[in-house]
Amino acid sequence: MRKIVSLAAVSLLIAGAVSGCATTSANGVVDAPLTCTHYVTGSAADAITAKVPATGKPTVNFKKNLSTPSAQTKVLVAGKGPMFGGNQQIRFDFAMYNAATGKAMQANAWDGTDSVTQVISTAKKGATTADFCSALAGVREGSTVATIFSAKESHGGKAYASAGIGANDSIIFVFKLDKVYLPKAIGDVKPAQDGFPQVVTDANGVPGLVMQNWDASAAPSEFKVETLVQGHGPVVKENDYVTVHYSGYIWSTAKTEFDSSWTKGTPATFQLKQGALIPGFIKALAGARVGSQVVAILPPSEGYGTSGAGSIPANSTLIFVIDILAKGK
Repeated sequence: MRKIVSLAAVSLLIAGAVSGCATTSANGVVDAPLTCTHYVTGSAADAITAKVPATGKPTVNFKKNLSTPSAQTKVLVAGKGPMFGGNQQIRFDFAMYNAATGKAMQANAWDGTDSVTQVISTAKKGATTADFCSALAGVREGSTVATIFSAKESHGGKAYASAGIGANDSIIFVFKLDKVYLPKAIGDVKPAQDGFPQVVTDANGVPGLVMQNWDASAAPSEFKVETLVQGHGPVVKENDYVTVHYSGYIWSTAKTEFDSSWTKGTPATFQLKQGALIPGFIKALAGARVGSQVVAILPPSEGYGTSGAGSIPANSTLIFVIDILAKGK
């Protein structure tokens, strides 16, 4: 996966869960909470205008030598989808301009062929790079926005002649937020069922398991699934593409977590297609709603059977904790 918005604007050129935390917008969309500071606007951002077609790149206009002391964002076209609150995956199109010279610097095609999908996270404390999270926090899916970053924020106040950037040049980004993914399960909390391990999560939604008896002999012989958070999004069906955060465990005294998208730092997208995934993973998600957290216990027949896979021994019972973040590619 390409990472377009990385450490700072210049580096792009040089390097080439719970219902109480969510809000519901006026149009009925469930929003994730703000975890980055809401964007601010100002006179520099207001000086940027654009003609934004339904498809294709916008035509962006601003006077040369535009600058800002700190990041400012202007909503050019307001979307009505879920709000980006921070520390979420988004899919977006972008274009980049030198605010001092007026020159276009970098962009993708804006035609759906090379949109960027990336987790945009909180800027680290003391970071001297552009804070894209706070520049976009509060923007809704479907929106097109212009953000102007100061020279210090975007390239450390250093000149990069090879990129055509002066030491005092502010940098403009124009983004279209094509899709905003939930950061974790968000919905109505449901009571846990008997026979399942207890799921505990940290503030970011990363799960862990608590269970008294991890001995394999205590594992149920049949497939079981429970919903701990009931989401309000669309229903997931077999053969759909879904984006999820998940953690998988082996029911054994070793208490092995054999895989986790949380550890990898980015959600995973799968097609719920027979033969592409183990049967129990599909059964756990088909019929659930986006925003839900489900826990599934997979006997060997619903997992990797008598052969096992990688670090998973043969005849293993598996436990998955899955947060459903989005439906579709």
